[in-house]
Amino acid sequence: MNFLKRCWQKRWLRRLTWTVVTLTTLIASLYAWVNWSGARQLRNVEAMLKAEGETLDFREMMNEPVPEAENFCAIPLLKDIALVVDKDESKGAPGENRKRLEAMKLPSSGKDGVRPPKYANAAMGKHADFKAWADFLRKDGSFSMPMEPGDAARDVLAALSKYDAIVQELAAGLNRPKAQWTPEWQTRDLPEMLISLHQPHYSSVLAVARSLSLRVDAAAQAGDADKAHQAALILARFNQASLNEPCLIGLLVGTSGAAILHDAIWELFAAHAGNAEDFARLEAALTALDFRRSALLAFRSEMAMGVNVALCMKRKPENIRKMTGGLQNDQADDGIFSHSPERAIASGYFDASAAVIAENEFKYIIKPLKEKGWQAAYQSSQELEKLLDDMKSSVFTHRSYILLKLMAPALNSFISHFIYTDALVNQSIIACALERYRIEKGSYPDSLDAVKLADGKPLPLDPINEKPMGYRKSADGKYTLWSVGFDGKDDGGKRTLNEKKPENTQFHKADYVGDWVWDFPAE
Repeated sequence: MNFLKRCWQKRWLRRLTWTVVTLTTLIASLYAWVNWSGARQLRNVEAMLKAEGETLDFREMMNEPVPEAENFCAIPLLKDIALVVDKDESKGAPGENRKRLEAMKLPSSGKDGVRPPKYANAAMGKHADFKAWADFLRKDGSFSMPMEPGDAARDVLAALSKYDAIVQELAAGLNRPKAQWTPEWQTRDLPEMLISLHQPHYSSVLAVARSLSLRVDAAAQAGDADKAHQAALILARFNQASLNEPCLIGLLVGTSGAAILHDAIWELFAAHAGNAEDFARLEAALTALDFRRSALLAFRSEMAMGVNVALCMKRKPENIRKMTGGLQNDQADDGIFSHSPERAIASGYFDASAAVIAENEFKYIIKPLKEKGWQAAYQSSQELEKLLDDMKSSVFTHRSYILLKLMAPALNSFISHFIYTDALVNQSIIACALERYRIEKGSYPDSLDAVKLADGKPLPLDPINEKPMGYRKSADGKYTLWSVGFDGKDDGGKRTLNEKKPENTQFHKADYVGDWVWDFPAE
């Protein structure tokens, strides 16, 4: 006791002790304030979203399940292919069916290392080179083809007959008008951290897409309209299913698939392959690809996922390392991280981060898209990117920057891609209506005013300016159809191509200046 008393009489020790006590009190007070303010901020954002008719509950955002009898994806080959059995993608019927679909993937290179020929490119007005495709597939050796080259498109179609059995299984579901991957989201097991959702079916979908698109092209050029339309409708159903998914990856896969379908059916229209009924069916399938609705679902779920990630980090700080790759498995906390530095972060930081993610994604993406459309969302996403840049320059005063940046990656680039693809789909729908008009009247119309969809509704608009697409009937009896593009300027259906490499023109990039054109130029 005397020893302690003597020690306390030393001035430096008293000062040190009071300094430690003061610092500890300040740190404790700071932690308490961060926790209180973060929790309040999150409650306020949740109340704001509720007042706007929004939710952060991932399951509540899901589309209503499609009855099995109406669901293309409920046929035996596709049922539950989004499911992983016992954490092993190869197990069970889903694993086997994914393998069967992936077997339709066309070779990515020939035996001599040569890359496959180019597919049709509607944006450039370029047809597929079927002679090159026939030579490529013949050299591959795994396709059954005539020994001697004949009609190139027919030779390619003969090679693709390798996949006829799978195509017919898929075609058996075309009488089902809707498409939604199963199992339904309301019944799926979800991981604690939603961003780690495993969705193995998308690689299968992309494997099938190119094979089906080449089948559309070859069948159209070979004069087999039934096979061409059948493959196009199957591809449209795959895209519809992906666009009905809640995650951004589903929208990206659906976007890629829709662009592939656009290029493929351009060949179908160039060949006038099909009758009025065929084009009415295709038109209905394309109209089901609602990009604005799908984007709203995807961005809402991304908002919910971002909040989920932040709150998972709050509950289990070791999840920070999962997000950054430090923890490579899903093991529960076994004490390894019980003394990790992540635990020193105030829980209010994660509440505040969740609030910032939700507030900004709603304010800059969801609300403009919901209330005003694509152009408003596109402009607002640019504002969000500027905000992120400003926050980066003052990261210490914007403590939630890191998670917001992580959960809102390149949204402006994504939105520009979605708008572009929406324009392509609208062009394809209008082309169906024009083809029906030509079959009925004998020629294309002088203007779009006389043309309607098969169900009597008006033609879709240009998603950029929400006005009718540009249209001009040409002297050769064909036509040019165009969207004004990101600059909003009507160039009369003029493409602006990359001067050095026209084939590298990035039409979907925000800096593209020119129209998005659908026409049939002579090659």
